[in-house]
Amino acid sequence: MRETSLAQSLAVESQIRMPGSAGRLLKQIRDIESVAPLFRDAGLVKAVERPAAINLSVAGIATHSCIKKALGGFIYASGAVRTDMLIEENKISTQGSDSVSELDDIDFEAQRKRLDLVEMRQAYKLVEKVLKRGNTPQLILLDTPLFIAREMIPLKRNVKHWQEYEKTSQAISDFWQAFRSELFPWNPEGPIIASILSQRFSAIVSIARQDLRTEEGRKHLLLSDGFEQSQADKLIDLEDRLSGVGDHRFIKGILSAFTRTMAFRMTENRSRMEPQEAVESGVVGFHFKGGRSSQIQMAQLAGEEADWTAKELNEVAWKLMVLDMQNQKKSSPLPQLLGQQQLKMLEQFTLYYRQGLSSAIKENEVEDTWLSGLFEDE
Repeated sequence: MRETSLAQSLAVESQIRMPGSAGRLLKQIRDIESVAPLFRDAGLVKAVERPAAINLSVAGIATHSCIKKALGGFIYASGAVRTDMLIEENKISTQGSDSVSELDDIDFEAQRKRLDLVEMRQAYKLVEKVLKRGNTPQLILLDTPLFIAREMIPLKRNVKHWQEYEKTSQAISDFWQAFRSELFPWNPEGPIIASILSQRFSAIVSIARQDLRTEEGRKHLLLSDGFEQSQADKLIDLEDRLSGVGDHRFIKGILSAFTRTMAFRMTENRSRMEPQEAVESGVVGFHFKGGRSSQIQMAQLAGEEADWTAKELNEVAWKLMVLDMQNQKKSSPLPQLLGQQQLKMLEQFTLYYRQGLSSAIKENEVEDTWLSGLFEDE
């Protein structure tokens, strides 16, 4: 029997499979092109106009954490940086920055989820500081979720992780209790807090697959954002037309530069977000795309249908879009991008911390400090 090399096998397989793959991809593209106008006509996708002259004050908060092995265990460093920025008649200037950080040891259990909670708490701490100082910006951006999703809640047997969850949950609850009345939309002149995430691409597609002619099918949509009920009949056969088209590919196909999806409720099942008392006032979201090659992202905002109109959501959307000045696939709003540059030092600083920790233990400095003066005469 003749033996076949891997290169030969792949060459044959590519020739066999290529026509079928190309045909399926072309069909998916045609399906997206045929459905996209329906989304636009129904108000599920909206063009966003931006002003020619931009005047905007914004604070962007970036977070990051890293883990290193140390002495048979692990240590971590976590930090958050807030960058204040002012845009006057399209001229950009930075107005200052602030930061918080943590360095400590950490156990093995669910490290990444635990540090996600640490980052959320640090982000909220920086927001609280900017609100307390006065002269607040028009827009405050976070790169962490506004609230704790159900999948981030640990098992109680993971003691350290559970303690971190309770600490973060309490911090978020205290923040909204203290500052909600100062924030938009509850205070029309207050700053807007928006969380910018790259996730939940299936949200608007899943909603569109419901029977939007019924109240039950529309319950996730923020109807104050302008849903065209007369177009609902044209969306009833989407399941067949979109079968085989991935949600990510579909959302990329229907969103072009400076467009967003219709806003949707993220609190229809409120048991999936914590703390409940903070979530009760509602959470809404929408996907948006800035430049032609920008990454599609999701904005998460606090509030309910009665709190937001299409005009107000468009105001938030264009501000987010113009801050995506890099026009790259993996980009962030400019203030957060500047913060990310500072956060790069965390990796190196964690290594320094590990070296210092190792030296302190080897030289017994820690015990000497603890025991100094213990046996001295009074």
